[in-house]
Amino acid sequence: MVFFASHTITIRRLRPYGAIEQNYSATFTAYQADIQPSEATRVEQSGGRVGHLYDCWIDSSIDLREGDQVDSNGKRYSVKSVSSYEGSGILDHSYVILEAQDGNS
Repeated sequence: MVFFASHTITIRRLRPYGAIEQNYSATFTAYQADIQPSEATRVEQSGGRVGHLYDCWIDSSIDLREGDQVDSNGKRYSVKSVSSYEGSGILDHSYVILEAQDGNS
């Protein structure tokens, strides 16, 4: 891995629940990730709020998609963007932009 695994995450995905309802359920658990607050300039470029956007690096083999939720250390994040980096001379990884979903960012 090209990042320091600082967090253990659980990935939650929207799944059908009944005939017309959907609900988030845990899809993958106990993956290692590095989650860091985004720099102020990057937050301004993406139109986010300071303290609510986070950068995340994970192994590229992890199936993480836009719209998923990530739980880590009692915090919940929404996945805004996933970019994969493969075959670039370093170990394969995915760069993810997360947005905090609760007021305790």
